[in-house]
Amino acid sequence: MPKAGKSSASSGTRKKHAKKSGKGEEDAAAPQQPAQRGQKKLSKAQKKAQPKVKQYIPPPKPPAPPIPDPLDGQGLARSLPADLVVILRRLGKKDEVTRRKGLEELREWVSKDGDEVEKELQETALFSAVPVWLHNLASLLQSPFHRSLSLQLQSDLLAIPSIRSAILDSLSLGLLPGTQNRDVLGSWLVAALEDGRRTGVTASWEGSTSWTEADGRINLAEHLGSLVEYLSLGILDPASLHDDIHPAPVSNAVAPAVKKGGKAKFVLPAETAPAVPEEDTSSSERLARYRIGGLVGLSRVAQDIAKNNIPLPEELVALLRHSDVWSSLSSEPVDEAANLGLEQPAIRKAAYTLLDTLIDTYPEEVGREETLKLLSVAVLASCWSEKDSSVWQQGGQAIVKFLSTCRDATDTPSESDEESDEEEEDEEEAKAFKGEDNEDEEPKTSYPKPFADFLGWVSTICPSLPHLTYPLLLVIVSTLPDELLPLEGGPSEPLQSFLTHLWSPMDARLLSTHSLPNQQSAFQAFFQDAVDCTVFLLGKAMRRQDGQGTAEWLVQEQLVGRAWGEGVLDMGAKGGKRRGQDTAPEFEADVFGKALGRIALLDEPVLDKAVVQLRDILVTRCGQLESDDLSKASSSLLLRTPAILSAVRGANDNTAVLAGLAEVAKAVHQVAADGLSRSASAQSTDAPIYAEVLLSGLSGGIVDAETIQTFAGGLSRTAPTLATLLSPSLFIGLFEATGKYAPSANLATSLWAVIDSPNTPRETRFALSNILAATADSTFVGEGALDQITLEATETALSTSAGVEVAVSAIKRSNGLSDDALHTVLALVCTSIHDQVDDIINGSEEAIIPSAALDIFSAYAQQHPEETAQSDVLLHALIAVHHLIFLLPRNSMEEFQAPASALAIWKTVQQMSEDGQDIVEYKVSAALRDMLGQVSCLIEPGILVDVALSSKIGKKQQSPSDVRDSLLPSAQALLTLPTAPAYPSLSIIDPLVPVTDSTVDSTGTFDHQGRSLAARYAEAALAILRADRQLAQTSTDLLVLVLFAAVFAQDTLDIPVGGRGFYAPSVSRILLEDLVREVNGALSIALASVDEAVVKWHESAVAALATRSPSEPQDFLQQLFVSLKSASVASQSDTAPRVLRDVLSRHLRQSGAGEKEAEVWLAFGMSMMERSAPIFMAVISAVKPLLLDSERLQTAQNRLASYLTTIKPSQAAKEAIPALRRLLASAPPSDAPSLFLPQQRAIFVLRHVGHWLTSDDADDFDESMEVYVAQLYTVLAPVVQDVSGGHWDAIFDLVESGLETASMEDVSTHPLLYRCLELLQQVRDLASSNKALRALWVGKDRQLELVLKLFLQCRQANTTPLRLIHAAVLDLLQDVPDKATEAADLGQLCELLRQSTSSAIQSTAYRVLAKVIKTRTIALVVEVEGSVAEAEEGHVPREILLPAGLVDIVRSPVEWYSELAVPTALAHLLGWMAILDHFDDASRTLRWAYLDQINSTKLMEESLIPMLFAILGVTEVGAWNFPSSQFGVDEFYPDLLDPEELPDLAPLASHLFYRALTTLPSAMRTYYESLKDRQLSMSMLNFTARHYSPVIIRHEFSALREPSAMAILTEEGLNVRIAQGGGATVAAGTGSAEAIASYVVDEQPMEIGIRLPAEFPLRGVEIRDLKRVGVPENKWRGWLMSVQQTITSRNGLILEALTVFKKNVSLHFEGVVECAICYSIISLTDRTLPTKPCRTCKNRFHASCLFKWFNSSHSSSCPMCRALF
Repeated sequence: MPKAGKSSASSGTRKKHAKKSGKGEEDAAAPQQPAQRGQKKLSKAQKKAQPKVKQYIPPPKPPAPPIPDPLDGQGLARSLPADLVVILRRLGKKDEVTRRKGLEELREWVSKDGDEVEKELQETALFSAVPVWLHNLASLLQSPFHRSLSLQLQSDLLAIPSIRSAILDSLSLGLLPGTQNRDVLGSWLVAALEDGRRTGVTASWEGSTSWTEADGRINLAEHLGSLVEYLSLGILDPASLHDDIHPAPVSNAVAPAVKKGGKAKFVLPAETAPAVPEEDTSSSERLARYRIGGLVGLSRVAQDIAKNNIPLPEELVALLRHSDVWSSLSSEPVDEAANLGLEQPAIRKAAYTLLDTLIDTYPEEVGREETLKLLSVAVLASCWSEKDSSVWQQGGQAIVKFLSTCRDATDTPSESDEESDEEEEDEEEAKAFKGEDNEDEEPKTSYPKPFADFLGWVSTICPSLPHLTYPLLLVIVSTLPDELLPLEGGPSEPLQSFLTHLWSPMDARLLSTHSLPNQQSAFQAFFQDAVDCTVFLLGKAMRRQDGQGTAEWLVQEQLVGRAWGEGVLDMGAKGGKRRGQDTAPEFEADVFGKALGRIALLDEPVLDKAVVQLRDILVTRCGQLESDDLSKASSSLLLRTPAILSAVRGANDNTAVLAGLAEVAKAVHQVAADGLSRSASAQSTDAPIYAEVLLSGLSGGIVDAETIQTFAGGLSRTAPTLATLLSPSLFIGLFEATGKYAPSANLATSLWAVIDSPNTPRETRFALSNILAATADSTFVGEGALDQITLEATETALSTSAGVEVAVSAIKRSNGLSDDALHTVLALVCTSIHDQVDDIINGSEEAIIPSAALDIFSAYAQQHPEETAQSDVLLHALIAVHHLIFLLPRNSMEEFQAPASALAIWKTVQQMSEDGQDIVEYKVSAALRDMLGQVSCLIEPGILVDVALSSKIGKKQQSPSDVRDSLLPSAQALLTLPTAPAYPSLSIIDPLVPVTDSTVDSTGTFDHQGRSLAARYAEAALAILRADRQLAQTSTDLLVLVLFAAVFAQDTLDIPVGGRGFYAPSVSRILLEDLVREVNGALSIALASVDEAVVKWHESAVAALATRSPSEPQDFLQQLFVSLKSASVASQSDTAPRVLRDVLSRHLRQSGAGEKEAEVWLAFGMSMMERSAPIFMAVISAVKPLLLDSERLQTAQNRLASYLTTIKPSQAAKEAIPALRRLLASAPPSDAPSLFLPQQRAIFVLRHVGHWLTSDDADDFDESMEVYVAQLYTVLAPVVQDVSGGHWDAIFDLVESGLETASMEDVSTHPLLYRCLELLQQVRDLASSNKALRALWVGKDRQLELVLKLFLQCRQANTTPLRLIHAAVLDLLQDVPDKATEAADLGQLCELLRQSTSSAIQSTAYRVLAKVIKTRTIALVVEVEGSVAEAEEGHVPREILLPAGLVDIVRSPVEWYSELAVPTALAHLLGWMAILDHFDDASRTLRWAYLDQINSTKLMEESLIPMLFAILGVTEVGAWNFPSSQFGVDEFYPDLLDPEELPDLAPLASHLFYRALTTLPSAMRTYYESLKDRQLSMSMLNFTARHYSPVIIRHEFSALREPSAMAILTEEGLNVRIAQGGGATVAAGTGSAEAIASYVVDEQPMEIGIRLPAEFPLRGVEIRDLKRVGVPENKWRGWLMSVQQTITSRNGLILEALTVFKKNVSLHFEGVVECAICYSIISLTDRTLPTKPCRTCKNRFHASCLFKWFNSSHSSSCPMCRALF
């Protein structure tokens, strides 16, 4: 820092400013001669006493002449197209956005497409607009926002030949007015250099300019003066240049005439006065851009003229010698001098670029005395204070080039030196003036200022920029002259000062030892340069005659003392944190090793001294030999010593260095060996440290053989002790490394002694045994020597995974382990593998992967693959390995990866012989077959099949047929199906299933998915068919098996407990649905084998089926039919006939069979009627849809009916049911147009069946007889609907009997129940169109009442039969009389609503419940009103409560976001709907009682509203709401509700929210007002106002506009208007918000207004007092209060409130006295008059008001006079 009051400018700079300030000739001439050293100078006091000279301030530069816009000055605005003129006008605006838009539009205009005429006109217009473009081009190129786009547009314009010629000619000939020619060229050059490279548009400049004569280009040599002028202004006077480029706009001014070809002489601006800091940041940035552009352009111009051998013009030389130009290098403020680079790193970077360019292009100009002096002062005064990294990155090479090229730069006298001398003299004079004595002061060392600055740069700036500055330091030091760094006669003071400054950052801990990847740390950069500089100075000193002392000092003090002691040994330890980076761990040692190599080349004696010194330092640092305990630093260094020595050795190959390092290593490792022996004797914890050092040295090969031999002997003696002190790995490492040189027998003996010692830990014993087992020399390990330790290690490994390596190594040895021990080990290992894998497959929670056992088994299997296949024990383990690799990864839900050892074991199978592979393949197949036959196995059957197909063990891979034979049992065993009876209600779904009442046992043995053993086989068969589709057309047993499985799967889907033991009730529905779908696909493939079956094919198939011993069928499909027939006959089960029916039906449809083909099968079926009724029913059920109008079918039906009538009552118990089933099987569908039987035969059949039922043998009939009879009545009822008779009574009796005895809980009664309901539906449908039958139907209410009773039992609907029954009940429930419905039990309906799982049942239950509630409410109103009158007489009033069943439903809150079932949520919503139904048609007393109960039990705030908010999305966040307004919120039909998921209930919840708002507005308002969460309250308010309030307000006014309502209000003079805003009367509409009531008294109206807010009913109504006439104010306010209370607190409508107001007014004028408590004539509670007078004060009160007064005051006194009532 300069002294106070002293300028920091150099003396030369001060002299120049003095010259400019206008001093006299004497003063001006004085500085020209440098002052002599000893010349007497003026003191500061004398200088201060001199008169001050006024500073010369030059006059301001005259403003440039105005340059008009060519649009106006040349009249182009009138000749160019209007749109182009608008665009060009925008280019001259000041607004950046407008100019940007103008550029974009102009570029679009230039690139606009069109025909040739349009393009020609466009080109002509652009040619005319060239002056406008050039007028604005310079200012556009100077703007950082428009530069890129302007360059691109300039390139586009130059691409047009005519415009290119106009632009280039204008610039070449200097046709532009004023300085525009200079500004355009300069701006274009700078913009192309700065932005062109980035945007890729430099071609526009390079292709348009040249430094020589060239056609179509601008000759820049002719315009060099203009360019230099532009660049000079840009650097030295950017403000003036900016004013020239951006002149003030003039509309109609005459441009100054410029002489063509004339060249104005440019004079450089005078050296500027001290720069005044600019306040405007944007202005400062703008000037900086001009200076950067000037410097960059100057560099480019210098390069170009050098390439073209153009001599430097005087203007350019003058510019380069201008001191202000090179002030751009300085980053420090300088008084009284310009400093262009201050706080501008970008300017300094550009200035250094210019310096670099000058040194490369014009070194002779740089070397001239005047230029060199100027540059030396500028560079040396600036570079050592530069702190910006980006500047050093750009200018570092320039500085080095300058110092290297101009080595005299440091010798040039510096003005700062003169100034420093002057300051010293001034200080001496000042001290002499004060009388101070200087004799006692020590002489100060004075260095030249550049050198002093350089030392400061080394100590301060280099540490902050280590990677940029330190690599340059060696070059800079090499340029220093000997006078600055003398190296002779011992270490000079400058040399010591330089090295002190160099190492000062390390002393101050300023250098970080951490580094980024692929980069040196700061300390590494410093250390490498410090060592290089020291070696360089060492070599330079050794070349001097008197430099030996300096050289020795550099080696001892700097290279060894500091570099080795501090850099390598101390700081290198901290560099250990860099491990894991790409740099070497001991980088410092590597650098030092290279330095030693260079010293060896210089002088070996010096090297020897250095080696001795560094050895002594290292040994001393590692600790004294007699020390027992190592310090922390010594131990750390000792551990690093092998790495350090290895790095130093690896850095060079000089023999002298290597020999010296060997001595160092010997000394260090001798210290370590002695320390290890001493530690073993003393049981010291330092032993691991010494051992690691020795191990590192032994492994690195840097310990001599003698030391190793000595250590080996000591190791053998101290082995037992060291085993307890060292870790096993370290102990083993010592033996391994030492064993290369010491006798192995001694080491082995020592190891066995350690192993046999009981004091040795087990881990150490195992580790040492592993070493012995891995020893290649078998003489150390005798036969059986490893038996005991291997068995122990194996047992330990199987339990704790420790000792695996011992067992593996022992097995891999050729000897050392006896055969018995080997077999024992293998038995243990293989048993463990088999058991653990088997437990994993069977789902044991404690099972784990036997990794240790696999590792041991892998060691044996890899060496003995053939022996593995010959042993059953080993084969079991090998098969387990197969499962571990192939089965578990496929079956696991999580990512599972088999261990590498298991993969290695399985690879040995490929090394076996073919016989061995066959054995393994057979064992694998057997294991897969066993797992398929085990329900405890967790492996899916499909996975077992896939693994069997994909496993290729031998040369041949198994085909699907091979897998079928190997995995599945025989065909006969496959078709052995479950014999459990069918579920009782299954006959409702499938008529081929007989009706039975036997109980079904759903228990059995199933796998984890709910499959039985047969189901597992079936799924495996399906997987085989999936793998080979052709098997579906060749393998009948597989296809039949999967068809049977599909039937059982479908039965389980319909009835979860109806799987007959084939599937468990808990089986997944997805699994069953997938199986049914895949089986249908397989059946389609099988049926595709016969695409078109002609009649002969069907005849052939029937013939094969009819023959008891059929010959071989002709094709697969016929074989399939034969197999199904045989299974139907053999099994006596309904499964095979059902499969036969399904297959035959699909075949007939798929093959396009017609009536003829169906008659062939019908004939076969009739032939089987007696022999096998199931086959007959299956065939006739399949062909019946094709024969509805066929005579053959009608003949068969008559034949079956005729056979039925031949059965006598005594035979009916045995033969009736089969005959009925056969006849019903032939009946057409209910929707078929054809009749079943002729009417006469049908009547005869009905009579005959009636005889059965009324005979004495009827008691012997099976219970299923009524089921088939009901079914028969159903199919014959349409036939006999016109015939009256006793059969109708029998039908109704059967129905009544069946419905009475049936129950929803009793599954055995479901078939009869369904058939009775079906029959009842049939009769009802017939009665709707048959008059005679309708008469019978009307009187049968008993049956419908039974339907209602059954409806109340509808709870669970988890099976398809139950759903069919429920559907029939719901269908018949509509015909139940209202009287019976209204009398239904309300409690049962509530239970049904809560427990039913069917949404249809719940919706219907609510509908019935609504009717019951309405009837109950009407009756309760009369009852309650009577009880109120009795209460007034002193009787106890009746308690009014909501039904307990409904309250129980809604009491518990529903968590919408939890796993909630749809029926539960629906019951909750419908329960609240039923509760709100209680308020409809209820009296005020009932409504208040219900409301009090809801409020007291907190049902609304704890149950209803939270649930609705969750469903409708009303939350604190309010991010999503249900769009209720898209639905009709005011109406909802629950009967149409069919929700599948919870979101489907949102419309019902929306309607419920609307009903709550309209039914309980006061309660909803109270809840809203009680919300403390503002966000939730606002969300509720906005949601209501948006979706519900408009509908509610519309309904309020709609009720008021009803004619009946208007008639009630207007009959006594009350007029009502519906208005908006309370003002003018308007037509009523949806937007009405106010009702105005007017009551006329003596032609004077009194008016009130009722205004509903937009958030009604959450916001209360506003009652407005519009006009009061003839009524006291207190009464009037009481009436208004009663109106407001009626609407707000009493949940009333506007109509009800206006009725109260009208009665109050009319009764008042009739003379009726108001209540003295509420000031109202009409009571708000019961709408009564004040009838209770006080005997004392004669005031009258309402009974309800008195009751409330008595309760609140706790007394029975009059509220007015306090007299007792």
